[in-house]
Amino acid sequence: MPYVPSRLAVCSDPVLLERILINLLANAVRYTERGGIVIGCRRHGDKVRVEVWDSGAGIAPQHRESIFKEFYQVGNPERDRRKGLGLGLAIATRLARLLGSRIDLVSQPGKGSVFSIELPRGIASESAAPKASPVASLRGMRVLMVDDDALVRDAMASLLEQWGCEVWSAGHGAEAEAILKQAGEMPDAIVCDYRLPDGETGIDVIHRLQAIAGTEVPAALVTGDTAPERLREANESGYALLHKPVQPAKLRLLLTHLTRGTKQRVVAG
Repeated sequence: MPYVPSRLAVCSDPVLLERILINLLANAVRYTERGGIVIGCRRHGDKVRVEVWDSGAGIAPQHRESIFKEFYQVGNPERDRRKGLGLGLAIATRLARLLGSRIDLVSQPGKGSVFSIELPRGIASESAAPKASPVASLRGMRVLMVDDDALVRDAMASLLEQWGCEVWSAGHGAEAEAILKQAGEMPDAIVCDYRLPDGETGIDVIHRLQAIAGTEVPAALVTGDTAPERLREANESGYALLHKPVQPAKLRLLLTHLTRGTKQRVVAG
């Protein structure tokens, strides 16, 4: 594939940005039968806009908001799984929010579409000495993630797996317990959403999982809740608390802190 080098650089999480672009490119490939696809970038003030152009069928105005929702697909009313699940753009949207950005769309039916994301400009340095990967300490780490939002789980799991973690994902406490018992050993860390279905809280889930293990597995809560009483309860639990959308750098720092000096595996009872 031909390419033209660029002097532009962005300041972003490379893992998340790669996943976003892969999803946008996969979408372009799926809906482009003739013509071609171009990915490029351009300055936009103090930011860089990364764009994916295609010469596909284009998207009618009435569909332009819905295509970013999970399981929504234009031209697939029969839900043919061979045409995908309709999650690619939804996941890209969630990941863009984690980066403090968004996915923009310009489209003309019959002529094609342009999906783009804006990111802060960075400084490229060819002479900079290679640095150790900031995620090297996370490789091999087992993380049990509990969240009832399937898209959040998919996005977080993708991020953690590309950092080299082994991820166990659950939608609620009972599922997390079942995964734990089947695995026969505890993870290195638990990351649990604070609000779960049926009035269950992340604090309850963590307590139950730690009771099964017979030890205090390092754990943290994640919340998008802004109610003062709920935030107070989460803060008073003694567990580290991250707010949604979770920034990758903060999650990485938290996991490194949680598991520092706790590399020994714990067998579940």
